[in-house]
Amino acid sequence: MIDRPARDRLAEGLRQFAVGRSWSEDFEQRCVLPGMKSQDAGVREIAWAAWGLYDDISNTRLVGRYRLTRENRRSIARWVMFLRSAKEYEWPTFPRWRALAWSPVDLLTLGTTARIRHRKWRRTGEYSVWPYRRWSDYRAALREPVYLQPRQAF
Repeated sequence: MIDRPARDRLAEGLRQFAVGRSWSEDFEQRCVLPGMKSQDAGVREIAWAAWGLYDDISNTRLVGRYRLTRENRRSIARWVMFLRSAKEYEWPTFPRWRALAWSPVDLLTLGTTARIRHRKWRRTGEYSVWPYRRWSDYRAALREPVYLQPRQAF
């Protein structure tokens, strides 16, 4: 299921936040928290990933020493491109309570069980092009850049 308003809101929020035009608290309130509750699995998973871009303690912008690395900016550009597409999210999803339930085991094994689960999940697709599952899907999206064309109804 594609939630177009949520995708558009998160895509635009990510673009603004990644270049330092918005503050972390505003980005979190407007985009991340609502995105985590979306029925669209792509919005939900990207919102959770975006949560890792900032800390909850200070209200910051991604400028100066907080500026994203080139690799992170490229990842975010790929996330935005996915959000602007009509592509369904195909990676396996897991309820967040499952991670919480595994926490004691992960702690006892010093994170080994978490790394094993993450490695298994990564093997279900081409992780280097996440949130796309396959290179072919990513290449197809690159051939049709959404910000260089007139907006179309999905």
